[in-house]
Amino acid sequence: MTYSSAIDLVRGIKARLAARGLDVDAFFRQAGLEELECMADDALTLSDKLSHLWDMATQASGDPLLGVKAALPQPLDRSGLMGHIMRASPDVKTAIENLVRYTPLVSPTVHSTIEQAEGSTRVSLHLPGGQRRVPQQHYDFVWCLVLRTLRSAAGREDLKPVVVNYAFPPPADVQPYVDAFGCAVRFGMPGNTMQFDDADLSVPISTENPMAADWALRMLADLAQAQRNWTLRMLAKLEKAPQADNTFSTRVQGLLAGMLAHGEPLREEVAKRLMMSERTLQRRLAEEGTNFTQLVDDTRREMAYQYLKKGDLSLKKLSFQLGFSDPSAFCRACRRWFGRSPKEVQQRSAAPEFALSHAGSLAPVMQFGRTERFEPFVQFKPN
Repeated sequence: MTYSSAIDLVRGIKARLAARGLDVDAFFRQAGLEELECMADDALTLSDKLSHLWDMATQASGDPLLGVKAALPQPLDRSGLMGHIMRASPDVKTAIENLVRYTPLVSPTVHSTIEQAEGSTRVSLHLPGGQRRVPQQHYDFVWCLVLRTLRSAAGREDLKPVVVNYAFPPPADVQPYVDAFGCAVRFGMPGNTMQFDDADLSVPISTENPMAADWALRMLADLAQAQRNWTLRMLAKLEKAPQADNTFSTRVQGLLAGMLAHGEPLREEVAKRLMMSERTLQRRLAEEGTNFTQLVDDTRREMAYQYLKKGDLSLKKLSFQLGFSDPSAFCRACRRWFGRSPKEVQQRSAAPEFALSHAGSLAPVMQFGRTERFEPFVQFKPN
């Protein structure tokens, strides 16, 4: 079975907005969310398109609560990845843990973490954005969809968090949120979090097909392990790399190499790890003639080339480990970087001059902190 998280996500949102009586076909075309287009997008591009969609749909409906109202659960066998994860989990607590663990592997537009405190479980949600601000309606939709699907899977409509926090300004009326979540809802908080009492998470989730559930979980675990192993090998290589270049960009690139396997790296997360503000991070990179977006792209390109040359990972796994939302997005990036498809890069990798970008310009090849430039050429030399 092949997962296409972009398609699952887009189809799910489209069906639910259509049920609200909106002209979804026009909105999706205008946002560039046709299925063939969104499959080729990287995580931030797809996120920006979804933000555009929610902005248009909210404005057309005139309802700021659109995300809350549209998030209706589906049967688990028609809920894509979320349904498989639910059916592979024995209880609600495990389902939440598995959602946090596995969703970013195939849906890098959703970043979440889980934190255990005494007697409670707190889940944070971050929807990364590129050029567009992520609207609150997108957060409303994801939070409510997860909670309502958990309730449906457990057969417990009274399942509710202890508190839900939003990093958005308070609305004119908080009561609709209190009604939707069944608990206190606070706005203007540092992050978007949902906290549960562990006593409420012991509710079992029954599955009609335990073997299928076990298969789904093992498949996800294999993908997660492959990504962890890849990251460890990359970090080991970084540690062995020459230490002559101690620039700030090199430090950032080292962090990016370990973060890409978990989806599109966030500038704010890198700044946090370096214990500085995003503005300082941007300024330091600018002083060295680069920027965060360019450094992410350079790191991806060098990792892609090195691992395509080795040829020990499937293109699907490699694309996810480089933080792309879909293998076709990775193929597009390869053609932009090298002027060749991933398979052609593997076949031509023995040619030492293989550093040409698609435009034939001087193409920097990042070697984990060291940038070299090669003269452009017209043809590859024979192996």
